[in-house]
Amino acid sequence: MDNKQYNKKGQDAADAEKIFAKVVEGTRQKVYYVLTYNNLLYDPLGPDSNRESRINTELKKTNKQTFDYYMHYLKDKNRMYITRAQRSFING
Repeated sequence: MDNKQYNKKGQDAADAEKIFAKVVEGTRQKVYYVLTYNNLLYDPLGPDSNRESRINTELKKTNKQTFDYYMHYLKDKNRMYITRAQRSFING
């Protein structure tokens, strides 16, 4: 199994960095994870960003479309993509 982990800028995460997205490549398929807070996608530029180290966030499994939108947002900071990612995440 191969893991790829990404930081808040959508780049490969160093060992000590917080993980915002992750891809786990299994024997049959890839499994995608995104960072969530209160069962919604965590927005590193949003209102809770100043409390990032103190809030309880967790990585949750999601589909490829949500993962792709979230990664696009982390890289480009375009709010349209976090909105699309949230909608895709809620709809499953």
